[in-house]
Amino acid sequence: MAKRRQKVADSGKRVTESRKMPGILAGRPTVGGVIALMAIVLVIGISGGYLAFRLAGPSAPAANQAGQDPTTPWRARLLQNPQDVEALLAVAHIQLDQQQLDDAESNYRQVLSLQPKNVEAITHLGTVLLRRGQAIAALREYDAALAIQPDYVHALWDKATLLQQVMQDYPAAIRTWEAFARTVGPDSQDAKTAQRFISEAREAMQNASPVDKAFQKKS
Repeated sequence: MAKRRQKVADSGKRVTESRKMPGILAGRPTVGGVIALMAIVLVIGISGGYLAFRLAGPSAPAANQAGQDPTTPWRARLLQNPQDVEALLAVAHIQLDQQQLDDAESNYRQVLSLQPKNVEAITHLGTVLLRRGQAIAALREYDAALAIQPDYVHALWDKATLLQQVMQDYPAAIRTWEAFARTVGPDSQDAKTAQRFISEAREAMQNASPVDKAFQKKS
């Protein structure tokens, strides 16, 4: 998988009015909702790509020359083998970073036509949907990936971030962060980052209004 970023963002901008944005949570994007989601998308995109790179290691061809289309070496591989899943994923990831959402989705779906249980494609398809403002649809994709591979760290990270910072479902976010920490190992730097998010979620729960607390108990 191509390395999309190099460092986990410490924290995304908190979305304090998420329950007042039905367009986001119902899967119907609004202009204001999409803008509000931009910071969350950055957290998911940056941190998820970083984690996947650290755990899987770099697999991209040699670095491109300045100004060259980064998909060029991968497309060359696809000319040799249109069913090269690694190349399809690499092109899709680059397109996702470049906000070419339709093209990225097309390539992720092509991967899934070849490998229906490819959790990397399913998870990133969720991020495509999130960037369109479709948070609930994105969550479904993350859950689908985790149903196949419960310890897939990219999906765990993206799901926890979405639950905490978009939906503000803190109990569910905490459970997901805990699963993430168990997967990466309690002594890892990534687990320590997860623990920081857990602390923030618990603090947010304590400061929540009575209505919010009642909502959280149902989660």
